Amino acid sequence: MTGGKDVHRRAKKASAPRPATGSTPEASGYGKALFAIIEKRLKSSSKRRAYIPPEQIARALRKNPGVPLPSEIHDYLCDFLEGTIQAPAGRPADFEDPLSQIKKTLIPPTYARYLAWLRQRKRSVGLRGWKCIRDADWWDGPPNERAARMTCRYWRLTMDWRRVQNIVSEAKK
Repeated sequence: MTGGKDVHRRAKKASAPRPATGSTPEASGYGKALFAIIEKRLKSSSKRRAYIPPEQIARALRKNPGVPLPSEIHDYLCDFLEGTIQAPAGRPADFEDPLSQIKKTLIPPTYARYLAWLRQRKRSVGLRGWKCIRDADWWDGPPNERAARMTCRYWRLTMDWRRVQNIVSEAKK
């Protein structure tokens, strides 16, 4: 198979065992950082007590076995177990979803570009449109609706044009 030539392969060197420093949460400081993050969120909430998801508290407790709880987290955990702290009502915010972040970043400039073009077109030649696009569903309504529909079509979004306008409005705040 090798054509009569000897094939020499290098043997892999055995890697040295890694030192134990940083292998435990206490040594790396990662576990204590979780407690610090939770404690900071609890201290920063002014009138209304911040809601910390139970999964986050459980993760912090698992990463810190044997480490005493800070007083803020201890009080919060007692209140949570007694039932005085409840999760906020409503649908959770999607601010952590990367796709929604991308949409919120790309939609407003695209909408603004289309809106400026449509306003200029309305002043110069009107919005009747070319014969081939007059019957298109995205070519109906005033310039702001058209710009939103055109943005949906450009980015191939499954959302309604009104949602595009809401995203643009949120971005202006």
